[in-house]
Amino acid sequence: MEQRSPWIVYANFVSDLALGLEADAVLERWATQAPRKVWLLQAGDVLVSPVPVGRAFTSYALDLLGVPGDSVSVVHVPSRGGTAMAEALRHAGLMGPLRALLADRDGAALLPTALDASSVALAAELGVPVAPYTEVGAAAAALDVTSRLNTKTGFRQVAGELGIRLPRGCACPRSRLDEVVPRRLAASGRAVLKPDRSAGGHGMRFVSPSDAWWSGIDQEGLGGAEGLWVVEEWLDVAHSVSIQMEVGPQGVRPVFNGEMRTVDGVFAGYVSPLAGERADAAAELEQWGASLGDHLASGGYAGPFSIDAVITRDGTLLATESNIRRTATTTPQVMVDRLARSAGLDEPPVWLLDNGRTVLAYDFETAASRVGAAGVGWNRDTGEGVVLYADAPGDGRSWRYGIIGARHDRVLELEARLADVMDFG
Repeated sequence: MEQRSPWIVYANFVSDLALGLEADAVLERWATQAPRKVWLLQAGDVLVSPVPVGRAFTSYALDLLGVPGDSVSVVHVPSRGGTAMAEALRHAGLMGPLRALLADRDGAALLPTALDASSVALAAELGVPVAPYTEVGAAAAALDVTSRLNTKTGFRQVAGELGIRLPRGCACPRSRLDEVVPRRLAASGRAVLKPDRSAGGHGMRFVSPSDAWWSGIDQEGLGGAEGLWVVEEWLDVAHSVSIQMEVGPQGVRPVFNGEMRTVDGVFAGYVSPLAGERADAAAELEQWGASLGDHLASGGYAGPFSIDAVITRDGTLLATESNIRRTATTTPQVMVDRLARSAGLDEPPVWLLDNGRTVLAYDFETAASRVGAAGVGWNRDTGEGVVLYADAPGDGRSWRYGIIGARHDRVLELEARLADVMDFG
């Protein structure tokens, strides 16, 4: 990675940007992914995490990156249900220790997972800018466009203006779902319901005329009594794809693209870059990303964003949502890039993310030892291998992994070998 000033890597998964804070159970589950932010660290950085970060995992990741373990710091912020992470940090009395760490880090900047009002306020309180902005005021000015484009309705409105192709559908408040859903079902036989502010497939449901689609729809975290919903046509989806872009000083640029692995519409894994007939979608995705990036830049936004889309069985590409934040693939891609550079690879490698469930429970050291002993772990000399990119799961069995290789068939071959090594059930 490039030389830079120190970062406070602020893993604020508990944020109202992608989902309401009232859905604290969902947000707390997402927060367990925070340890993977270790892959962003360089010497001098501080990781602020909503969950403990295991020492074995930290040592493993920093060793692969070539970062001295004593050159970084980790601050654990105990969760406080229903409140943003900044408030939990203050409540835990950690502002003083965090300021003490910053005293030795000239030029430090806050790098939040989600650019929200609470993270901007925290940066102002600490007296540091929000990366990649040079001053807090610039980050604050981008909050409006960030908030709007992280909703389904906000994206549909802007996408329509920019000529980005969308599924047929409309937005309505909860009180009108009783009339809108039957109308959509009558028109296309099936429908897709999405809470306006959600992520990772949370709250999305696929319904048919015989389904009791209203059952449980008023539960917490799904929009509330008058929250907005999007009702769209059901699509015969062949592939779920995405493109990751970045708004920077030199303009808008593509970073990577790939195909999502999903289970019942929920993100489960990723393969990058797009291959085969899916690769034909890359150019149009990039055009859409450039248009949306220009719109974001005009609203003051800088940083990463993505567009999710689907390819139907008849080959039609349609966009489904935008994510104006760091997503489940952003940090792993940085990990892949750093490891590839350390191996001196001339071309960006193929990589995939997924998870598997072992028959027996392992601690992190045991899992890493199994991978290493079998000869499938990341090898800097060959430029390929398996990386356990997240900390040990709470149950010791649900392991997230990344695989890097020169070709798509090679990473799939390594994935099959990993399943045997880890004894995935």
